Amino acid sequence: MRFPLSTRYSDYDTKGHVNNAVYLTYFEMARHHAWVHAMGGDADFPFIVAEATVTYVSQAMIGESLDIEISTAEIRNKAWVWSYVIRDTSDDRIVARGKTVQVMFDYEHARTMPIPDAFRARLAEV
Repeated sequence: MRFPLSTRYSDYDTKGHVNNAVYLTYFEMARHHAWVHAMGGDADFPFIVAEATVTYVSQAMIGESLDIEISTAEIRNKAWVWSYVIRDTSDDRIVARGKTVQVMFDYEHARTMPIPDAFRARLAEV
């Protein structure tokens, strides 16, 4: 699943490029879209992010149009891995890659839980 990113002036640092910390926010935006897509519009997020990594490939400068692709890389018993690729849309240049590990979480009982089979099938579609 691929969609445009809307960069904000506050995303840029004094050198005019997207600050390194902002990429995790971009991943968060992609996770929101993927979750809503996978769950058919359900905005309840019964998971926590257990790990996040970013590999910076090239700079994204002020005024460049970016998009992000998110896909399910792995589905485990209680967790899954989403991978991300951020590109400059003008030349399809890769700006950054990353991944996050999400863990299904029962907030009422404060513990992890297995991924339901119905959700497993939907995750495979992302």
